[in-house]
Amino acid sequence: MFEPISILIAEDELPTRRGIHRTLEMWAQGAHRLHAVENGTDALAYASEHPVDLLITDIRMPGLNGLELLERLKHEESELTSILLTGYAEFEYARKALQLGAINYILKPVEQEALVKAVEEACLHMSKMKRARQTADHKSLSSRELNDAVPTLPEVKNESIRQALRFIAREWNSPALSMKEVAEHIHLNASYASVLFKEETKLTFTDYITGLRLRQAKKLLLQTDSRIYEIAEQVGFAASKYFVRVFRETEGMTPREFRVQFKLGDGGSAEEAADT
Repeated sequence: MFEPISILIAEDELPTRRGIHRTLEMWAQGAHRLHAVENGTDALAYASEHPVDLLITDIRMPGLNGLELLERLKHEESELTSILLTGYAEFEYARKALQLGAINYILKPVEQEALVKAVEEACLHMSKMKRARQTADHKSLSSRELNDAVPTLPEVKNESIRQALRFIAREWNSPALSMKEVAEHIHLNASYASVLFKEETKLTFTDYITGLRLRQAKKLLLQTDSRIYEIAEQVGFAASKYFVRVFRETEGMTPREFRVQFKLGDGGSAEEAADT
């Protein structure tokens, strides 16, 4: 099943609007949010106040028609996907709608099979676009993140925490590093140091250390051919399985999947696959 999405239906003919809504209710089985309106003006108002992933709109409607609706949404830089409902005589309008970003059109009267097929194709389109954006986000990792062992230290007011951050910057890849050790270095009680650290950095000690280690791990995954377990050791994880679990929870994929997806021409090794 596709990821949950919000679908907006804009159709002025009541029987058609109800039919589309009913068909998609049966198809969605409660997994997606559906909302129907009777004209473009209402659709624009709804889209301005609610997240909409997919718009299914008639071309001919009183007031704001389908093309005008798409133009307004495009002007507002809306990223929703759209499908047009059109008759044979309105094909040229449908052609213009495609130029405005609509990905498909359905001829009226609307057939259930054609409607469901078009919506499923739209869902696939949105999934591909989402993956493309994620790929772009990962590939836009800053040069600092890829080339520095640790990022620039966060700005903090407390001198003790500044000392703690400098100490962590030297020792972050030691598996034995703990809040207790950091607290001893800055001559503070461990419990107090932990609270103060979070107040100053907005992160717990564990989250801060994990972030440092994962950033360096991504650098090594992309810039070296080291094994997964070797990278886990280099960045301070005591066990490779724990590293893989933390990486998956944070990045939504395993270290090997990250390398395969973002390191061009490198599909990883069989041993890496076993590690993940």
